[in-house]
Amino acid sequence: MSQTASTDEVTVRPYSPGGAVSDEPSGKLSSNESALGPAPAVVRAVRDAVPDFHHYRTSEEFRAGLAEDLGVTPEQLLITNGSDESCYLVAFVHLGAGATVVTSDPPYRIDEIVSRINGAAVVPVPLKDGAHDLDRLAAEAQDAAIVWLPTPHNPSGIAVPPARLGPFLDRVPATCLVVLDEAYRPFLPPERRPDALELLRRHPNLLIQRSLSKSHGLAGFRVGYLIGSAAQIARLDAVRAPFNVNAAALVAAGAALRERGWSDYTVARVRDERARFEAFLDAGGFTYWPSDTNFVSFRPRDHEATVDALAKRGIAVRDGSDLGLDGWLRVTVGSAPRMLLVREALIEAGEG
Repeated sequence: MSQTASTDEVTVRPYSPGGAVSDEPSGKLSSNESALGPAPAVVRAVRDAVPDFHHYRTSEEFRAGLAEDLGVTPEQLLITNGSDESCYLVAFVHLGAGATVVTSDPPYRIDEIVSRINGAAVVPVPLKDGAHDLDRLAAEAQDAAIVWLPTPHNPSGIAVPPARLGPFLDRVPATCLVVLDEAYRPFLPPERRPDALELLRRHPNLLIQRSLSKSHGLAGFRVGYLIGSAAQIARLDAVRAPFNVNAAALVAAGAALRERGWSDYTVARVRDERARFEAFLDAGGFTYWPSDTNFVSFRPRDHEATVDALAKRGIAVRDGSDLGLDGWLRVTVGSAPRMLLVREALIEAGEG
């Protein structure tokens, strides 16, 4: 059961992680984890590095390699304990009592949580058919400290078209920070990925979040990073905990970036299964949002019967009530056999 944490000034509903209904991890389709896991070379690299794990390890070597890969300077990068840590750092540095942040509604829950625990007022802007309402977000940003902009969005799965990002950023005042969360960027076709670095060059008030959790299969290692101006990154780096990313995670991240083929294969499999599942939803007349991510959010006609039918097959999905989508379910795109079980469950529940 979800509980509420409170202080004299702030009331926060804690984050509720996705659960499972069995000990079989492949049936857990509630947390947007990779069905394939990390590349075999990543597993070998971590195993071989175990004898050195009694030493502290900084992220500088990984940061330098990643900077070269991205075409930025190391000073423009901050390596974090998952992309969620960057949310906490950004909120700690940029927010306080009396500040205002703007989010879509429903928001990515961590963005809302870190804003509230740092004393900010949250201005929610309802999604339009699952997409960000950029006009209203820009209007509300005029007196705000931060706009949180996950694209593709979680929980809807819809991305902002690249051609609309530049004009949106032009309308946000330089005093307002825009945090562009690209955790699901790899699942977009290349032609639909924004030129984020060009946007950074034009907009010093932009920060970009990315993660190795999804397409690289490193969710449990917790490795993310921020890209921004050297000045923005320096402010955040100054309050970052030392050794914030553990040695095993840094080894895994370095090895994962060298295994592009594995990431590409993972993304391709997700796209295939996602298309198959969305075709099933279309044929069944479901309400859902066409996804640009490794999950699909849809509205079952009989919520309880659907959850029960999934549980009988050892499948756990995310209840939309945890995400601000009452009556909806969010299902991670899993392996072909698991997605077959999902479709069978929906048919049993009278949904297909």
